[in-house]
Amino acid sequence: MKSLRLFSLVTTLLLAQVATTFASVDPQGIDPQIHQQLPPPVIRLQPCNVLWFGNGGPNEIPRLTGLGLAITQTTNPADLNPVNLANYDVLVVAYTGPGVIGANQPAIAAFVSADNGLLIHQPNTIGAIDYAPAGFGVSIPDNCWCGGCAQNDATIVNGAHPVTSGLGDADLSGDFDTAAGLGGSYTLLARNVTCVNNPSLAAGTFGTGRVVFETGNASPAAIDPGSDAYWAHLFEWLCIGATTPTNADTWGRLKVLYR
Repeated sequence: MKSLRLFSLVTTLLLAQVATTFASVDPQGIDPQIHQQLPPPVIRLQPCNVLWFGNGGPNEIPRLTGLGLAITQTTNPADLNPVNLANYDVLVVAYTGPGVIGANQPAIAAFVSADNGLLIHQPNTIGAIDYAPAGFGVSIPDNCWCGGCAQNDATIVNGAHPVTSGLGDADLSGDFDTAAGLGGSYTLLARNVTCVNNPSLAAGTFGTGRVVFETGNASPAAIDPGSDAYWAHLFEWLCIGATTPTNADTWGRLKVLYR
């Protein structure tokens, strides 16, 4: 009987520890218990000018800057005007839901259509996105990932696209938003493992520009931050010809490192 009580106590303590650890992960996918040290970048891209609107996860922007991107961060909607946007190759809208920059949608659409890129990066806010170009809408029913923050895995469903070509599921970042209502101009590239109707990565072209929607988090403190190869592929496509590796390695050799 004493042994049974001891076993029960140990089990209870273990379950409590697991529950505490899991509860520490916030809806963005950040776990404060994960060491936030930036890993040395394996891939280096040529400079591509990126305007990052919104917040970032811990060390998320420094990590991407380490790949060779030139990133300017702002939280001021007034910066999303045509004159300022003309200074950049890619606009990232991060952790931003509806009702913040919807009035800037025409300027954003014009920017993208003129051979530029738009990344809708984990909105993390419930509602229908109101700043995307026509055909690239998406809704966030829940800012927790599929299954009530119980499953964050994503799986590739289209490996022929430049963003996913040569990559495996392990390269992807986590699926940290529940998404639905994907616009018809997107091509679905990855979805949630458990809730298969939930898109986690999609891409498409608008005019001569490019749009990506994803629900990941590049921060080293995220429970699934994705590989350098994944983020390099994503930004290479968004930046188009502006980002090619600056070292002597070929893409084929670099991709092998991540298989």
